[in-house]
Amino acid sequence: MVLFPLLALSCSGKGDDPVTPDPDPDPIVEPEKPLPDPVYPEPGNGWTVSPVIGYDGITFYTFDGLDPVSNSRQRIFVTDIDLSRPDYAVKLGYYSATTTASEVFRTNNAIACINGGYEAASIWIRFENKNKASIVNNFITDGSYQIPQWKSEAALYLDNDQDVRIEFTGKGMNVEEWRTTYFARAKSETNMLTSAPMLIDNYEPVGKEFCKLHPRQCSSGEDPYNHQASNTNPRTAIAKTELNHVQFIVVDGRRSGVSTGISAANLTEFLVRNFNPQYALNLDGGGSSTMCVKGFGDPATHVVNYPTDNMSSTGKDGSPKESGGPDHAGQRPRDTFLYVVKKN
Repeated sequence: MVLFPLLALSCSGKGDDPVTPDPDPDPIVEPEKPLPDPVYPEPGNGWTVSPVIGYDGITFYTFDGLDPVSNSRQRIFVTDIDLSRPDYAVKLGYYSATTTASEVFRTNNAIACINGGYEAASIWIRFENKNKASIVNNFITDGSYQIPQWKSEAALYLDNDQDVRIEFTGKGMNVEEWRTTYFARAKSETNMLTSAPMLIDNYEPVGKEFCKLHPRQCSSGEDPYNHQASNTNPRTAIAKTELNHVQFIVVDGRRSGVSTGISAANLTEFLVRNFNPQYALNLDGGGSSTMCVKGFGDPATHVVNYPTDNMSSTGKDGSPKESGGPDHAGQRPRDTFLYVVKKN
């Protein structure tokens, strides 16, 4: 008799209310990653820090001493341009007839200038909405060697004003894939310059891995391993920080006891330690490496480093030089350059 009323009560729906599940909890939102603290060398320990007089927001850094990364004496030049200020523009220069960095610097009334890309047959150059070079060669010919093309794994994009981007666009691609990718990309870009190796990709020091990914194939200096593992070559690079600073970098080389030169891997680590840029790209180095900065270096040309195309013991132009080494006059004519100007 007791069971029936209990069943009736149960079936009537007057028992305990069903449990309603709680709604899904709010997803866990990771706190926004703060911008990294800016890293800039302090004067001392081989560093000299100099404002470029008359151009607030542009600073010229020089290192001259024993570099703990390469464990060699180095002479390294860095021009830092603060593009959060609206009064500067970073530009790509292209010249069908090759010219020198100091001439580009002079004719454009630039504040700073560096050499740009490798030989045109190995890279993609887009200048003022026109393609000037399109990686036409599958190989880099060096005497009896034909080295598969390797010089366009990444690219610099810019609008000749304040939009400067460094991207690992061609990562892991072969030369045909590069051509297809950069051809498509060029349709939406005003200026584009490809190069290699990528040194820093969103803080990842990928330049330290380049030579591991390109084992030595031959004795040619154009072999990618030999080219980038060499610790005697001068180097040129461009970097960008998350705080919208663009940095021009030149390393002197081939001068034992003064400035040895540096490998791509060591240049990557040097930049990480001293500037911590978000992105960095290696450009044409060796005898091409040249930097001009207004108010510094040679009083006539403003070349601050010692390009190695003039290794004579007597200076060509009477500019200050060191005995037995190159002088400021040893510039190599090139077809692409990067420079910064003050906007009108």
